[in-house]
Amino acid sequence: MKRKGALIVSIVAIVLSVIFAESWVLSLESKLRGRILRIQVVIIIQCGVAVISIFLWKNLSPVFQTKGHDASPHRLFWKFILILYTMFAHGSYLSNVFLVRTEPSVLAIVSYLCLGAHVQMFTFLVIAKAVGFIIKLCKKRPLKNNSTAIMAMFYGFLMTSYGYYRICQPPMVKNVTIPIKKLPPSLNGFTITLLSDIHIGPTVGKKQLEVAVDITNSLQSDVVVIDGDLVDGVVSKLKDAVQPLRDIKSKHGIFYVTGNHEYYTMDVENWMETLKELGVHVLHNANARVPADKADDNSLCFVGTDDIEADRIRYDGHGMKLDTAIKGCSTEQITILLAHQPNAAKIALQSNNKIDLILCGHTHGGQMFPIIIGAYFINPFYAGLYRHGDSFIYVTMGTYYWGFPMRIGTQHEITKITLVSV
Repeated sequence: MKRKGALIVSIVAIVLSVIFAESWVLSLESKLRGRILRIQVVIIIQCGVAVISIFLWKNLSPVFQTKGHDASPHRLFWKFILILYTMFAHGSYLSNVFLVRTEPSVLAIVSYLCLGAHVQMFTFLVIAKAVGFIIKLCKKRPLKNNSTAIMAMFYGFLMTSYGYYRICQPPMVKNVTIPIKKLPPSLNGFTITLLSDIHIGPTVGKKQLEVAVDITNSLQSDVVVIDGDLVDGVVSKLKDAVQPLRDIKSKHGIFYVTGNHEYYTMDVENWMETLKELGVHVLHNANARVPADKADDNSLCFVGTDDIEADRIRYDGHGMKLDTAIKGCSTEQITILLAHQPNAAKIALQSNNKIDLILCGHTHGGQMFPIIIGAYFINPFYAGLYRHGDSFIYVTMGTYYWGFPMRIGTQHEITKITLVSV
């Protein structure tokens, strides 16, 4: 009982320490705050990966155990490979700091694939242990530990290879038709190409962006939207990588709003200026009339808000300010809100503002099993098209991916949205 009490006190103390430390960090100057927040993220991720590594080592290393003179070279070799693989998995997130460049680094890709395999083997073993426990309750004979470990490694390799193969394919084009009440006849059939979560950084580069731009241009949409999480690095390292954006062709322009990852770079202002130079219209809590030369009753109002992460980390001059962003939109106009996170869509729907369509990204659909389970439950809108009263919400699974160059159970997409009158 005393040990349990001490454990509870320790957990409460840790939680309170984290809360107070977070408050202190958020009160610091922005650049220092950014550095400390990145360090915190690295520590949290490393702790999580460490738990997985300890669990995997305990369950997988017996396969490579050697005793006395029976130690065989091939077992020692595979044990060395297991150690090396674990080191790569732990080093994956560091590539976001040291391996950000115009094209993806092979080392970054290998590291993140190892981390992906980590997650897949961990998932398999947890499920296997749960099944084994049930079998034991039924008084059946469970599989030997070595057999389970070998199956886990085979499963991890198979699923990692499959996930990597999936992301090596170009994004699929997803066509979505959305019926809009009181849509002006002149705008019936208006098209929007939605890009989101490109995540140019350690595992996504310029060539992949060029592919996305080529697909976008082939769709010949009236408007192109980039709905946040374009980059995972600073302008000085990725300016060349985003140059293909200047080649996007759109009848009424290209609109961009920030995602949470832009704020993690702590270089948002420079990114906004860089995108403007590339011909992208940045909606920084602002709106734009489309077509620009039409009256209210024959135009759309595209509204863009900063990502809600800017509010959480108190990024100077930024934050989701919907009332500011929508100011100037007429009640006669169809209003389309660009907000990176589904949680921002929920906030917008709870406001008194008239919004006909909200376009979001962020979730990636979870990107791969089993993360898709968490993504489904923590987001008010997970993926696809939703209706809320007279408003519609569309959440894309993302144009590419973050970190893990893997897709399992999800699909990276470029979405062509067609508005139709009802």
